[in-house]
Amino acid sequence: MMREKTLPFIYGGLVFLLSACAAAANGGMAEKEPAGVAKFAGDPRLGEQVDRMCFASNIDSFSQNTRDTVVLEMSPGKDFLVETSSCFDLDRAQSVAIDAHSSCVTRGDRLLVSDSVFSASSSTGAGPNRCFIKAIYAWDEKALDAAGIE
Repeated sequence: MMREKTLPFIYGGLVFLLSACAAAANGGMAEKEPAGVAKFAGDPRLGEQVDRMCFASNIDSFSQNTRDTVVLEMSPGKDFLVETSSCFDLDRAQSVAIDAHSSCVTRGDRLLVSDSVFSASSSTGAGPNRCFIKAIYAWDEKALDAAGIE
């Protein structure tokens, strides 16, 4: 009698396992959304890759932050798209700072990213995340208007 009761549970578990495998197999064939700077392929605002972004203390604000990119707005009118290596809180950032060894930011320097407005803290209490800068690109926000794209 014990055998009759356990058989349906084993069968149900087997059906669940097979359906999970099928779902994973179908999900593997779906196209992934581009990440990093590849997400901006064909965007008229994206300029050439640059070696450095000087006078980093002049960063006024940031915008368009995703999981691994952010636009840093510098004065006067110089903006840069910065690509990081999979930054944990960048898409939810409330504050961004630069950790660089000189007044020019280059590949390998870090962004300090926090989901708190006060950059020295975060909701985890562990302080800001340090995100390595992978690449820096010129960014021209006015290029959308010139291309007639809304």
